[in-house]
Amino acid sequence: MEKIMTVIIAFAGIIFGPYILTGIINGRQNDQSYLEKIDTGRDVIVTIDGENILMDVENYVAGVLPGIVDWKESEDIIQAQAVAVRGNIYYAMGNETVIQSGKLQYVYYDREALKKRLGKNYKKAVKIYEKAIVDTKGITK
Repeated sequence: MEKIMTVIIAFAGIIFGPYILTGIINGRQNDQSYLEKIDTGRDVIVTIDGENILMDVENYVAGVLPGIVDWKESEDIIQAQAVAVRGNIYYAMGNETVIQSGKLQYVYYDREALKKRLGKNYKKAVKIYEKAIVDTKGITK
């Protein structure tokens, strides 16, 4: 019986060991979102605390959506709003690859403003908004 338990524990270690090791090595994920790593080649310049920050359109859309659509709405409605916002931005950009946020009709919420706006729902809401953006990435109509 002892031999069987040893084999089962060894087998479990082989199967789950890499997952546990990866978790230990990587630690907790930082607050940087997946969207901050996207590069579509189209950017928005946003002024936050007097500093101009260049960000990809997809990341900008993530900061605009919370002011347009509630995170509790259906996935389809949030996706439709992401497409509409992105389309309006691309239209305003024309053939340019960079635009000042002041030329757009949107209010951008940075991470700190979103945390205040969404409170305890921050992480859940951000995941929902980001999923809508990723699922519609690049779609403008």
